Amino acid sequence: MITFPEDKLVSRPADDFCLGERLSMMQGSTIGPTELFRLLNASGLKGVLIGAHNVNARSADPRGTRDVDIVAEKPKKVVELFRRAYPHLVIEDHPVVTRFRDAGREAIDVIKPTSSRLFRRILKLTETLEIQGVTIVLADIEAVLALKFQAMTSPARKEEKKFRDASDFIFLAKQLKRVERTKLTELGDLAFDGGGAELVTLIEDARAGRKLRI
Repeated sequence: MITFPEDKLVSRPADDFCLGERLSMMQGSTIGPTELFRLLNASGLKGVLIGAHNVNARSADPRGTRDVDIVAEKPKKVVELFRRAYPHLVIEDHPVVTRFRDAGREAIDVIKPTSSRLFRRILKLTETLEIQGVTIVLADIEAVLALKFQAMTSPARKEEKKFRDASDFIFLAKQLKRVERTKLTELGDLAFDGGGAELVTLIEDARAGRKLRI
């Protein structure tokens, strides 16, 4: 069996976040989270960044992504703000999210907190990151782990996306300074009834290098 040396990954949140934005632009993304939060901050509207751009700030392994995912406290006002700023984007309204598309590709997802108990909780589980004078509001690492857990265990999720979710989950779990069982159990139960214990077990497996059973 061929083996390669493994580098110890060290998270550099601001640098990794910016690298993720640059990688996304190289892959065809035209709108990044920094410019969206510049708009949100100027308007006084609250949004919380989740998705790959959030993961990039924490995982120590940034990657490109085509869209920006934001849970909005007041989604209708945020949608109107972005509609005025980007009139060329096509808007699709769905029960969970209002999606902006650019030439058919996903560009921005404005997520409605009323669509999920977990999304509502995430609005209060935040940290901030300063990028180019812009305050980026991020869901905290436990919240992002719960979202990845919800995605990778969903029967509606495509298999190829579940593997990406699982990869993100492992990187994030290994970046945890400590496992806050009570908080993680609460978030896992919000993902789905009885999910708390499973979330904690999967995090412990990931941190120990064991194969995830999902």
